[in-house]
Amino acid sequence: MLRCSGLTLEVPGRVLCRGLDASFAPGEVWAVLGRNGTGKSTLIHALAGLTAPAAGAVELDGAPLERIDGKSRARRIGVLLQLEEGTYWGTVEEYVLLGRFPRAARWGGYTKDDADAAAAALDAVGMSAFSGQRYATLSGGERQRVRIAQILAQRPGIFLMDEPLQHLDLAHQALVLALMTARARDHAETAIMVLHEPLWIGRGCTHALVFNGEGTVEAGRAEEMLTRDRLERAYGCSLYEVAHGEGRCFVPTV
Repeated sequence: MLRCSGLTLEVPGRVLCRGLDASFAPGEVWAVLGRNGTGKSTLIHALAGLTAPAAGAVELDGAPLERIDGKSRARRIGVLLQLEEGTYWGTVEEYVLLGRFPRAARWGGYTKDDADAAAAALDAVGMSAFSGQRYATLSGGERQRVRIAQILAQRPGIFLMDEPLQHLDLAHQALVLALMTARARDHAETAIMVLHEPLWIGRGCTHALVFNGEGTVEAGRAEEMLTRDRLERAYGCSLYEVAHGEGRCFVPTV
């Protein structure tokens, strides 16, 4: 289980999050919501151990995150960052295999199990036919699906995903959300996802964490957090709420 207690996040001149207590348990799917610049990406970085909080602690299975070595941490936590620096010139298959590095033998390199994990991950996101193609030649949406395949191949158990639906068309947005929901439900994994698309934030997620700005954050079960009034305050715009058989959608009125 991933847990934060008394977490305070800051950037120069601004407090993004003050005194956050939250536990992210197996089987849960979390939506991280809020306006641009309120601290969502910084939270993902802090939960991954990539950014030190101004105060408070992050624990993984009861141990302080900063005391866990990088390779052991990567076996438990997978991170999909919003931005990827540089350009990868290898093939799609080689790119996805990088996700297996935390589990690869120290001297033996990648095994058949690693290759099978990469192939299964590419199949899950509908990119098997591109395995031999150079990653750099893909479209933005295709790259995003391959980036998601890499974290799936890693098989971490806890997925920290900063805007996983960016660049994806509607069909693949639905595919990725359904995939992460199924993994949480069927494999007792945890998904924590920064989401902006109002079509999806009321569907599939069991919990939500809402950045309201000015250092205030609320966290809880989705049915309590995902109300029109709360989301209108968080996003600073008017919303329509549309209920249907699978949950709720929130649509901006502007």
